[in-house]
Amino acid sequence: MRKPVLCFVLQIFLMTAFTFLAPPFVPLSCAQPGSVIESQETNFPGVVAELIQCKRKKGVLTVKVRVKNTSSKTVRVFWPDPKKNAYLMDEANQKKYFLLKDATGEYIYSGDLGYIAADTSKISWSKFPAPPSEVEEITIVLPGCAPFEDVPIEDK
Repeated sequence: MRKPVLCFVLQIFLMTAFTFLAPPFVPLSCAQPGSVIESQETNFPGVVAELIQCKRKKGVLTVKVRVKNTSSKTVRVFWPDPKKNAYLMDEANQKKYFLLKDATGEYIYSGDLGYIAADTSKISWSKFPAPPSEVEEITIVLPGCAPFEDVPIEDK
């Protein structure tokens, strides 16, 4: 008789304890990963693009940008033709690197951001072929905003 009651009490205790001890869930659209490397105004009124990652790993360079709507209205944000207008510029070697494609020919990036509510942000990411390891800085060109220049490349 006591064993089932004790098990029930223990289950309630553990569920309650985990509720208070577990970290809160933060949706990706609200996440604030990393510090801002560089910030640029965009062609969307009240929207700012904050570069938060430029990481080279296994021949791939990942770029992450936090797109913040600082206005008091919801804004529709889309990157005009990123397949042609998003690239890395290796100025030292005078070379452009365009978005990577997967095995089926699809470009590897987060896609259209859609609507961003007032005073919120969303994360956009893109994958590019990494420049050679001796290249330590890069210019990142994304459609709809000024280039991010002299960006240090983080190696992992």
